[in-house]
This record gives sequence, C-alpha cells and structure tokens, in this order.
Amino acid sequence: MSEIIGRDKDKKKIIKLLLQSNNEENLSVVAIVGIGGLGKTALAQLVYNDEKVVRHFDLRLWVCVSDDFDVKILVRNIIKSATDENVDNLVLEQLKNKLHEKLNSKRYLLVMDDVWNYDFEKWNQLRILLKVGARGSKVVVTTRNSKVASIMTIDPPYVLNGLNHDQSWGLFKSLAFGEEQQRAHPNLLKIGEEITKMCNGVPLVIRTLGRILHSKTEESQWLSIKNNKNLMSLRDGNNILLVLKLSYDNLPSHLKQCFTYCALFPKDYKIEKKKVDTIMDGSRLHSTFG
Repeated sequence: MSEIIGRDKDKKKIIKLLLQSNNEENLSVVAIVGIGGLGKTALAQLVYNDEKVVRHFDLRLWVCVSDDFDVKILVRNIIKSATDENVDNLVLEQLKNKLHEKLNSKRYLLVMDDVWNYDFEKWNQLRILLKVGARGSKVVVTTRNSKVASIMTIDPPYVLNGLNHDQSWGLFKSLAFGEEQQRAHPNLLKIGEEITKMCNGVPLVIRTLGRILHSKTEESQWLSIKNNKNLMSLRDGNNILLVLKLSYDNLPSHLKQCFTYCALFPKDYKIEKKKVDTIMDGSRLHSTFG
C-alpha cells in the first residue's frame, strides 16, 4: 500500500474507539463516513494492521461488501476471512453454525468495507449472528453515506474530512515533481498549487493528477489538466470517476487494453494469476510487457 498522508490523528482516534471497553454490549459498531476517494479503506487498513489492535483482538476479519448486502454471501466471506476452509457449497444454516463456531466467545474485529445497505432488517439479521463474540468485539464500517451509518449504529459516525492545504500540496509535490523539475520549471509550481486547491483535499484525486503530471515539463500540459472541465466540476465527490478518467486517457494504448480486460471482472473480484495470463496471451499483451 502506498504511504498514507495526513491520517495519523484519524488513526489514533479510531483505535481509541476500538480499544475502549464497553460493558453493556457484546458488539459495537464504528462507522467511518466520507465521500469517495478520501481514503476510508486505507485508513481502516492502517487501523486493522496496527500492533495494538492486533494484540487486543483474538480474531480479525475483513470483508468487502459493496452494493449487494446478501447475508448468506457475507457470512460465507466472513468465515473465509477467518479460515482456509472451503465453505462455498454450504447452505445458510450450515454457514450460521460455522460462523458461530469461529466467533463464539472470541473478542473479534470485523471490518465491513464499502457498505451501501439501507435496509435495517438485512443488517439486523447479520448483527444477530455476530453477537456471539466476547464483550469488546467491534465492527468497523466504511461507507459514503451517513444514512447507512445510522442504520448500523446508534453512535455518531466518524466523519473523515479531506486533507488540509499543506498536506494536499505536500502529497501533490511528492508525486508530480522531482527536485530538478522544481528548479528547472518554477512556473509549474504555481499551476500545481492551483490544481491542488481544486482537488478539495481528496487524496485519490491528488494522487491521480500528481502521477499524470509526473515528468511532464510543458506548461501547456499542466494547463490542460488545470482547465479540464471534469476537474473544474469537482465539488462534492460525485465527479471523482470523471477525474479518474483523466488517468485512463493518459495511459499508453497497450495499458488501456489491459485495463479494459480487467474491467470485465466484477468489483472486489479476486482475479487468479492464471486467468490474467490467459487474457494477456489471448490479447498478445505478453509480448508488449515482455
């Protein structure tokens, strides 16, 4: 994972929430809320892998949820996160028993990444199954929507904000400029700072544009990004995909082809290396990459 900038305070606050004791509940939920591209998943990974967190919990589990909040699929994926057993052919009742076996009397941490579910009944079905753990068990939810958070917990969500100006500018400079480039092309610094302000503190957008502009030395190239209508319309995170398209547009043709093939797979799908090799052989991409 690339270095995470400006999230130390957020990490400490969330870890504090996870480690504090709760004598009334076997299970409590911490919801991290923020627009796309802010780094909710990256922050959750930092917390998940922190030494204090690893020592505190008997068991740590991670599932990607996305659009489909299917209880059977979620239970199966939680079990898979806890064990190497093949549970694909088990029916729901068998999965419930297996989940109980894995979680019973253990203080566990479960991260549910990218949740979009607005149906309380679906969450409640899963919550009942999860309440078999020991006191102090926690669920961390990442979501773009505060309504999702309110369905899953009565506690106020942890709202993740954008990076401040200094953090944003530091991140952009580290990606877009080399030391020689800054000295040789000081005119680009001013344009770069203006581009950074337009990113609204969203790390994903800053990283994308910084990488696009890395090694580009013509002022016209920088101005074309600064004046791009997709970047200019970035106000609330709804246009992040349009900004990311700039990254795609700047790829060489063979990488665009590779990206297009990979886009055939569903979100969060684990692509086997053998499948990738087959695709690349069929499209003659291996000869391009060597």
